[in-house]
Amino acid sequence: MASPASLNLKNPNFLRLRTTSKTCYRMASKRFTVRFSTETQEKETKKSKDEPAEKRSLAVATGEFFLGIAARLLKYRVLRDDERRTFEDDRKDRFSRVFSPKNNKDDEDIASVTKDEIDPSVLWEQRRKDVDAERERRTITSPGFSFSAAGLLFPYHLGVAQCLIEKGYLTENTPLAGSSAGAIVCAVIASGKSMKEALRATKVLAEDCRSNGTAFRLGAVLRGVLEKFLPDDVHIKASGRIRVAITQVFRSPIALLIDQFDSKEDLINAVITSSFIPGYLAPTPVTIFRNRICIDGGLTLFMPPTCADNTIRVCAFPLSRLGLQGIGISPDCYPENRASARQLFNWALEPADDDILDELFDLGYRDANIWTKQNPVEDIVKPNMVVEVL
Repeated sequence: MASPASLNLKNPNFLRLRTTSKTCYRMASKRFTVRFSTETQEKETKKSKDEPAEKRSLAVATGEFFLGIAARLLKYRVLRDDERRTFEDDRKDRFSRVFSPKNNKDDEDIASVTKDEIDPSVLWEQRRKDVDAERERRTITSPGFSFSAAGLLFPYHLGVAQCLIEKGYLTENTPLAGSSAGAIVCAVIASGKSMKEALRATKVLAEDCRSNGTAFRLGAVLRGVLEKFLPDDVHIKASGRIRVAITQVFRSPIALLIDQFDSKEDLINAVITSSFIPGYLAPTPVTIFRNRICIDGGLTLFMPPTCADNTIRVCAFPLSRLGLQGIGISPDCYPENRASARQLFNWALEPADDDILDELFDLGYRDANIWTKQNPVEDIVKPNMVVEVL
């Protein structure tokens, strides 16, 4: 398989992610509306009759198909202002559901329903347990780091984390947040395991999927790897420090942030739920997490906020192709001779060869290193900062 260095971003077959008003990816401080499409402009799609059509694996085709369905199901979140329910209506609705007689466990009550300052249609919730866990960890450093949804590209995130740890930006007091692959990386960082160990575990998962298939079984394989890799006390280390974003399906989907974990199994359930692309991770359209119907967190919070007053966002995809802004670390830090967005999306849905996984790790490290040179640790990191959790 070709290395990322051999792939040109100007390749006309890259995956185009065009902004529309139909399908929404939400971020806490920004609103980004993107549409997954493999269409290219008419002049770019004219090929000779002898040129074979691009072949996609079952995993890639399946992932694209179910992502498209999920995106269309979520599009009704974008409504005209005169059709949109007010924030107070939504908040009352959330609380009435939670405080009903059949949901009377105090720790499971929703204690915080927060409206996004930029996009009022985005709400994210925290249980009383989650709020209490953050209050118990009052002394933290700022900024926090949020890792994007990335599918099987999480070696890129591991490389970023390796650099940030080495240079003192990530410590045990640094707040973290993530969706999908980003949530998994947050759990790995909180566990205390090394990023190199995590990369080796990634290769074990990748080999299993390459040999036995990815679509419909990735969730089971991922669970097995996490159960062996994460220490038994990972939930204690992660509670109050990391936020895992999931999409909870009500009459309209909302983002739910989880940062208190009852056990190692509960943490693993949370990150797998955060990664649950409907119909792809398992042969089911939804998954159940704490008696709630849920799907992939990246569909509502692509890069969730941390509890710090400042969050640096890390994205595994090139911002120039996604139309995203306000991201700190991404392939745009050094855009020369990088894989196309089309190829990255393929690798996100089906694992690349081991040499590509190593290359993704190195590219993440390099992008983070460029960012650190532009943002010296002594100017960025504020130690022993007390954050008031509402």
